[in-house]
Amino acid sequence: MTFRERLQAWRYNLVPDHLVGEILTKRWTDNAIPFLALVATLGVFGSIIPGFFKLTSLQESTRQLGEFSLVVIGMTVVMLGGGIDLSVGSIFALSCFSAVYVFFILEQSIWLALAAALAAGLVFGAINGYLVGYLRLRAFLTTLVTFIFGRALFDILVTTYAVDVQLSQASSDVLDFIGDGTFWGLSVSVWLAIILAIVTHIALTRSRPGWHVLAVGGSRRSAHNAGIRVRRTVFMTYVFSGFCASIGGFLIACRLSGAGPGTGLNLEIMALTAAVVGGVSLGGGRGSVVKGLMGAIIVLTMTNGLIRLGYGTGTNQMVLGILLAVAVTIDIRWLKNRHKVLNEVYVAPVYLKMGETQSAAPGSGTSYELDNRLSAADHIGLGELEGPEDVILDRDDHLYCGTRHGEIVRFFAPDYKRSEVFAHIGGFPLGLAFDRQGNLISCVGAMGLYSVSPDRDVKRLSAETARSWTSIVDDARLRDPNDCDIAPDGRIYFTDSTKRYDAHDWALDSIENRATGRLLVYDPKDGSTKTLLDGYRYTNG
Repeated sequence: MTFRERLQAWRYNLVPDHLVGEILTKRWTDNAIPFLALVATLGVFGSIIPGFFKLTSLQESTRQLGEFSLVVIGMTVVMLGGGIDLSVGSIFALSCFSAVYVFFILEQSIWLALAAALAAGLVFGAINGYLVGYLRLRAFLTTLVTFIFGRALFDILVTTYAVDVQLSQASSDVLDFIGDGTFWGLSVSVWLAIILAIVTHIALTRSRPGWHVLAVGGSRRSAHNAGIRVRRTVFMTYVFSGFCASIGGFLIACRLSGAGPGTGLNLEIMALTAAVVGGVSLGGGRGSVVKGLMGAIIVLTMTNGLIRLGYGTGTNQMVLGILLAVAVTIDIRWLKNRHKVLNEVYVAPVYLKMGETQSAAPGSGTSYELDNRLSAADHIGLGELEGPEDVILDRDDHLYCGTRHGEIVRFFAPDYKRSEVFAHIGGFPLGLAFDRQGNLISCVGAMGLYSVSPDRDVKRLSAETARSWTSIVDDARLRDPNDCDIAPDGRIYFTDSTKRYDAHDWALDSIENRATGRLLVYDPKDGSTKTLLDGYRYTNG
């Protein structure tokens, strides 16, 4: 090789472009980015702020985090459903005032105060849901209007009743515990946020209503065509958001024993930033509660850290704005160009220097010279079969072969003119072998290792093996089983051509020419499948 060729070989053979492509295809990579941002944020502020991780500091921060996380959970669900809720700050503030008014002015029980806070949140959530879901108004403008109306109403009520709240003598041990107490080292707000996050996550990922929310967020037209009640689903997301904001408002009322002009101010921007920074897509249908919570921790850590460093509200808002702009840009550009990036880096061929070209001319004496010695052979199934691979004879000299349509065809001896479909398996039946009991064993591309009994009963023997600990590629699944042989003890040895590509993409593995093939063994005694040899280039046969 020349020096230039050697450099190219090092570039393509040693730089793991294919691993980058493999990582980008994983769903967990969407979680990795906000997680790394979370670790970096905590590390930076923890190192430059003295006492950042002290117990007293963390307890106060976690109380705020619990209240804020509840609002972010509601915002996340709305965004997963394809909407946006700019009124969460107003709902949060009005719910706080409702609880304060009932407890301190009307001097009712703390539970009636909770009911009043929930009622305020649910009413505003229902209004948003009805306008956006049933009347199909624009979510951004609609919730902006309810935000303005709610904030104006809150300012009027706070100004009117501020003195009465200050002069109130009402008190409650329950209110003090909810606001300032801890249970197993964590505040009540944190416990409520954890419980609600778990319930919401399970509902979104394991229940029909949750699947409906994700389907509506992914494509409302497709969800409607699938029979999902889109309008009701959208309505319920906004009701849930109002419910979450009302709980947060009640908790801050208990913690502060009052409400002021700054209650819930700019909370909608913080919640929206937290959701987007955490990886919840503005387009809907993509994200999770866990991502929203990671974003909540990042945003709250940044805002509190900047305040403790002496920066004012203006700096905080500027940082949040920059953070939101960057997160939205990354979200939109990545969603739009992800397939382009994968097309560029996923298939990464190795560099090999080709040998001297061998002649294929008749009479050249090379292994590649053309000849016509097979032209005199008799054809079997000409025009009847498509894509046969392996062939095998049974004890009666009947001939079997697979087809591209997932069938195993039997040609009857002695002239092999008459045929029938012996079994339909699916996939691509490739390698064939008979065991001692007369079962036809077949490696079926894209499916696994199968057995067909003399009575034509089809049985799957194996479709996966144990996943290796160090592999980024999911090598547990059998992607392209190719050929097999049976040992005297009944164990079946077979090859899997590639761990990286599915059977219909076999050409990509050949182009890439990386050592992704392997030899496995299936033991019929215990049904286990183990990898014997690994790291071979396209084990075809």
